[in-house]
Amino acid sequence: MKQIDISKNDAGQRLDKFLMKTFPKMPKSMMYKSIRNKKIKVNRRRCTFDQKLQEGDSVLLFLPPDVLETKQRTLVQNDQLDIVYEDQNLLIINKPAGLLSQSAAAGQDCAAARVQSYLARSGQWDPQEHSFAPAICNRLDRNTEGLVIAAKNAEALRTINRAIARRQIRKFYRARVSGEPDEGNIELYLKKAGTKAIVRKTPAAGYKPAKMRLTVTETNGSTSWCEIELLTGRFHQIRACLAYLGHPLVGDRKYGYRGHESAYHLTAFRLDFSQAPVEIDQKVITLS
Repeated sequence: MKQIDISKNDAGQRLDKFLMKTFPKMPKSMMYKSIRNKKIKVNRRRCTFDQKLQEGDSVLLFLPPDVLETKQRTLVQNDQLDIVYEDQNLLIINKPAGLLSQSAAAGQDCAAARVQSYLARSGQWDPQEHSFAPAICNRLDRNTEGLVIAAKNAEALRTINRAIARRQIRKFYRARVSGEPDEGNIELYLKKAGTKAIVRKTPAAGYKPAKMRLTVTETNGSTSWCEIELLTGRFHQIRACLAYLGHPLVGDRKYGYRGHESAYHLTAFRLDFSQAPVEIDQKVITLS
């Protein structure tokens, strides 16, 4: 028999979702059958697969040891972070270009892994918690630098993800582009095709609206520095849409740049929480 006591970060989940995250070797069919046959109980009582777990609940499992092996977390050695803002719920970092926001491979260096390592070593997160791990809320491409939000606990993760989905957190980028684009609102349609995005002017099946607002802050005619507010969050939206308009990012060969520079310049430089129901001391966070 194995007993798991539900912590604050593990609470609020359905029982079946919690079990799938915690015991990756347990077949789904066995899990559902064991719930029906009372080999899995909550607080020593019969339970249902969709039961919401509460802090302090005890999950009891009367199952073979081989299916009760919990997921092992591997912390990276590198916890070097450029921390821009931190409170008890959130960590906002300046991710450098070249670093992945997150990785599917355990133990691989990425922003999410560094955040987890930092929080574990500073005593703010216990890696032995069963289903929760601190997570990145707004992923940036590997070669895009700038502000990334990490949630320290499950409630903060739900709050930030909900605010992002509802477009309540405004996100601003700084980009160096070819030529001098027109200022104003941009509305195109985009779909992901493999590792690239395809853009068109009019709606079509499989394409989603891609909206943003652009301001030119400096130009010499051949290149321009622009500030862009994302109004939707599509795959490679800024890069693909500006390339479609004839102004690819300087250095972005994937999207049609033909000059001499080999690395593109795109920075997530401002986050505005003014419209978001998020407890945060600084409502607007800007990189200098």
